[in-house]
Order: sequence, then C-alpha cells, then structure tokens
Amino acid sequence: MPLADRDRKLLWARAGGVCTLCKSHLTVDAKDGDKDVVVGEEAHIVSEQPNGPRFRPMPRKEVDSYTNLLLLCLSDHKMIDEQTNYFTEQRLLELKQEHEQWVKDRISSTPPAIKIRNPEADKPVMLKRIDTGKELMEMVVHTLAAHHDNPEPRSREEAELIGAFFQDTSDYIDAWDYIEPKRHIQAEFEMSAAIARLREAELLVYAGVKNHIIDGGVKAPATWPVAHIIIYRKDDETIKARSEDIDDIL
Repeated sequence: MPLADRDRKLLWARAGGVCTLCKSHLTVDAKDGDKDVVVGEEAHIVSEQPNGPRFRPMPRKEVDSYTNLLLLCLSDHKMIDEQTNYFTEQRLLELKQEHEQWVKDRISSTPPAIKIRNPEADKPVMLKRIDTGKELMEMVVHTLAAHHDNPEPRSREEAELIGAFFQDTSDYIDAWDYIEPKRHIQAEFEMSAAIARLREAELLVYAGVKNHIIDGGVKAPATWPVAHIIIYRKDDETIKARSEDIDDIL
C-alpha cells in the first residue's frame, strides 16, 4: 500500500527534512546543471515483511502510515535494520518523538549563537617541524581556521618575511579547494621557497592541527579543525633539544 500524501507530508515536515538520528540534511542542491537529489529514506519502524526488522502483525494501513515511519539518511536506515537488538520498536518510537520535539524547538526559538570551542583546551597541540611546502599544505589546507605565533621581529625585513609567509599560508588555505592541481604544485613549491628563506634567517616553522567544535545555530555540533603554525628562532631554548623527525609539543 503506497504512503498517502498526507502521511508523507507529516513525516518530512515534522522531521524538518533532516535525519532523525544524525541530523544530516536529506537533500543535496543541484550542481553544474544536474538536478537536486533526495538522499533521505522513509524507513519502516515495524517491517512489512515477516522476516524483516522488528516485524510483528500489524494492519496493512498502519504499516505504511506516518506513525510507523522514520525519516533517515541511507546509512542510518541500514544501521537500524541490521542492529535490531538495539534499535527496537520502542526505542525508535522514542527517538522519533525526541527528534520531532528537537525540530519544534529549533523552529520556535531563536537559534543559539554560534560558538567555536576547544574541547581539550588543557591539552597541548602536537607540532611537527616543517621543512617543505608539500608538508605544510598537506597538513593545513583542509583546516577551517589558523592560529599563528612568532617571535618578536628584530628588523623590518624580518617582519615582512614572517608576515608574507603567514599571509600566503592563509590565502592558500582559503583557496585550495578552488584552484587546479597544477596550481597546487606551484603553491607547494612557493611555500618551500618561503620556508627556506625563513630558515636562512634562522627561523624554523612548526605546524599541527587541533580539532575544535562548532556549536549553535540550527545544525548539530561539528568538528572545526584549526591549524597551528608557529615560527621559532633556531636558538630558542624551547626547541633546542627537540628532534626534527618526531612530533613536538607546543
């Protein structure tokens, strides 16, 4: 028996168009002239098949009704149908009720302010000595923010050298996904040259990535990777005893 239009509208509207479990959006916007894509599935809580997940005898009109359906992404649909000991009928009904209340709360209230927090603020950032542009780009280009630190410049030339290095790094982080592979190679070469110039000035580059969390708004919390790019003087006491081929702690 096909799902009635009314039941389908109730399901999608009350679920807010997002997955009941992971809160991911269930539509994908069209790209380059292609059509929009629906990636959500209307999943049965009690299966319509005798050998299906959580099957029990149920009137046919109830099987394909709003009350027996969840809105899920493809992976969560597969998960609940294969992990039936955990995802019982009662548990799924409770999850559905909680999700629909979550959607109501999001719609009826002012979205909370977006904040980026460090869940491990008391732990140091793991840093590695960087000697080439390829090393640096592979580490930082897919981060969403960058933290820079450097010693006090001793001359105008040194200030320009450090400032240009940080500016170029930030520009490539912002543009990396939009430039061609050929430009990636050129960028790595240019950053290798910049690192070499710093090294000639007895300045060393260290870098690492630490995952923060972005909270608030209307979306579920998500990882927010932050690049830490630090310049030390070669004679800095904090790095004199450190090996160049292992991770270092800031």
